Formats: sequence, C-alpha cells, structure tokens
Amino acid sequence: MSIITFLSMIFIATITYLVQFFIVKFWIVDYEKHNTEDIYKQITTFLSYNDIEYWGSLKYFDLDGTDIFVYDVNKNIIVATDDDVMDELYLLNDLPHKIEISVRYIGDEEKVILNAPLATKEGNYYIYIEKEIEIYEDFLEWLLPVVILSIIIITIMSLLAGMYISRKFVNKLKALKVTMEKVRDRGVSNRVKITNKSDEFDKIGILFNSMMDEVEKSFNQQKQFVQDASHELRTPLTILKGHLQMLNRWGKNDKETLDKSLKIASEELERLIKLVNDLLSLNKMESYKSLDIVEDIDVNEVIESVIYGFNILSEDITIEFTPKNKVYLGVLREHLKQLIIIFIDNGIKYCDKKHKHIYINVYEMNQEVVISIRDNGIGIKQEDIGKVTDKFYRVDESRKYNNSFGIGLSIASQLVKLYKGNLQIFSEYGEFTEVRVSFRK
Repeated sequence: MSIITFLSMIFIATITYLVQFFIVKFWIVDYEKHNTEDIYKQITTFLSYNDIEYWGSLKYFDLDGTDIFVYDVNKNIIVATDDDVMDELYLLNDLPHKIEISVRYIGDEEKVILNAPLATKEGNYYIYIEKEIEIYEDFLEWLLPVVILSIIIITIMSLLAGMYISRKFVNKLKALKVTMEKVRDRGVSNRVKITNKSDEFDKIGILFNSMMDEVEKSFNQQKQFVQDASHELRTPLTILKGHLQMLNRWGKNDKETLDKSLKIASEELERLIKLVNDLLSLNKMESYKSLDIVEDIDVNEVIESVIYGFNILSEDITIEFTPKNKVYLGVLREHLKQLIIIFIDNGIKYCDKKHKHIYINVYEMNQEVVISIRDNGIGIKQEDIGKVTDKFYRVDESRKYNNSFGIGLSIASQLVKLYKGNLQIFSEYGEFTEVRVSFRK
C-alpha cells in the first residue's frame, strides 16, 4: 500500500510538471516567434530608409541575445551584428520568398531562426535573425530548484501518507482478526470496536457486529429452546416414571390407584405427543424454502370449518363470524387452518371468564387480506407482547389457566413469515387480545 501510494504520487507529480513544462515552453516559444517578427519589422524599416553605409550601425542596437545578418543573393554577408557566429548560420538552401520562422538547436542552445526577403532602396537582399529563447532558460533556472524541492516534499509526504493509510488499514484488519479470534476462543459476545461510523473499514466492523448479534441471538434462542424443551419433556416423563414405579411396587393391586395412575399416564402421554408434534411443526415451518401454491382457497370456508370443530368440543365457547364477501387467498389450506386453530385455541386457553367469546372478522384493505381474531381473555401486558411469539414463552399469569407449551404462536409466526405476511398483536391486560394477520393478495 505504501509503495503503491508513493509511486502513484510521484507519477502524478512528474506528469503534472511535464505537462506544465510543455505548456510553458509552447507559450514562450510562441511569444519569442512573435518577438522575432517584431524585430524583423523594425530592422526592415531601419534598412529601408538608410543607405548601405549606415547599415553597420545595427551592431549598436539593443538586441541582447539576438544576432542579425544581411546577405545578398549569393549568400555573401553584407552586415553582421556578431562575426563570431557566422560559421554557425542556418541559411536556407533556397532563398526565402516569405518570412520563414523555425526553432532549432544551434550548438547547445535552442533558438528562434528567421529567414526572410529584404527590400531596400539599395536593392533586394535577405535577412537572417537568430534569437535566443532567453525567457525559457530563465524560467528553467528559476523553476528547476522549485521542482526538485517539490518532488522531495511530495516524496516525503507520499511516504508518510502511504505509511499512515497502510497502517490504518492494517490496524483495522488486525482489530477484526483479533475479534474473530476472540469469538472463536471465548464465545460470540465479542464485538469489533467502532470509532467512526462513516469510515469504510468501520462499516465492515458494523456489518460484522450486526452478523454476530444475529448469531448470538440465534445461539441464545437455540440454547433457551433446548433448555425449555428439556424442561417440558422432563416433567411428563418424570410423572410417567413416578406412576409406573408406584404401580410396579404396589399400585397394580389397588384398582382405584391403578385407574388414577393410568389416567394420569395417558394424559401425560397426550402432552408428550402434542409437544413432539408442535416441535416437528415448528421445525418444518423453519425449514421451508418455497411453496407451490396451485390455487387460491376460500378463506371464509376454511374459517367456518374450524369453527364447526370447536363448537362440537365445547358448549361454553361462542365464536362469532359473519362472512361478508367471498375472499380468496393464495395459501395452502392446511396452513391457513393451522393458523386459525392456533389463534382460537389460544383465545380459549388464556381466558378467565366463565363464558369464552371469540370474534372473527375477515376483510380486504389496500390489496391485502386481513384476518382478525379477538377474544375476551386475560390479555397480555404491553412489555410481553413482543415476546409471546418466542419459543416456549409464557407469561407467568397464563400458567394457571392451561398446560400449553408456548409453541403455538411461534408456529403461527413462522407460517406468516413463510407467506411474507404480517402478524400484529393488540391487547389490553385483563380485557382482550386481538391477533391480526394480513397477506398480500
């Protein structure tokens, strides 16, 4: 990272300075060409108005860095401002018919060369002007130390920046690595320390922490599930074992004790069967990936069939349901039936009233089918509403009303999620509980 940052900054600085050099050089050369043309115009004016014997006074013109030569058709030098450079003149092979300007290296110096015809009262001649590009040389002399100093500063800054960035990057990775090792060795409760939520590395840490929160939650739920399931299984098994041991020792000779123990054992077996079936149903719901829905079902017809079954079982239960319009929904019939049974069964179990009353309503709203089931039971405290769909969760007050295992609403919640529906629970403690399920049509 440090090397890449260093080389990148050096490369950018070099390209930047090269571009600046070329731009400045182009501008200076263009400026010197125009300046040379201006000198040519001035010299032409002077030679045109003076006799040839006065042409030698060109030597006294203030033309620093500029050499002027006048020659005839045979390329004989008539006037020269510098006799020392006459052997280095870049005269054209063909005599010029118009102004011709070029830039060439003469010796080790880059110069502007002008060749042009010269019309005077003495006759037609030719002029050769050789001008040093002084501004560019001065610019290089001034800029070169600045460039060198700038490159040194950029080099140092790029090294420091690269070291800082790479160290920051490595430190973040080290922190993530250390946290992962802690999770592996000490448990899932460890988290990456977040210092800046807008930092990209910390965003990875936030994502990691979020994943670990889910893992820890799932781990704790699984642990609690195992503990609760073990507890729920242990109770009926202990009762069964106790009664069987009692019968084996002396109870089988006592008809009353035998009948009573067999009745209790049968009830506990029923509880065990129900618990195992509930656990299997819950596991089945959680393992579903996709469903093949062949056709929509009549929601009202399913609800009416469930109500009929409950009415046969008990006379102290009133279930009110008045279907208004035909409502169809794309779910499996057994799943919808299971949902309705769970909600009605809970409404009956968690009721302290002599007469249990269940109200069911089905309606369509905003392209959704809504099923509402309301009871007149003990209700749920507000702090417990968000927990009642957890596996084996039962509020303390509810235990005296039934022998349920607290799995029903967990199954219902998984069923609703399976169809991407929404489950809401409204309750007023001591008065009622309303479960409202909605599905997209």
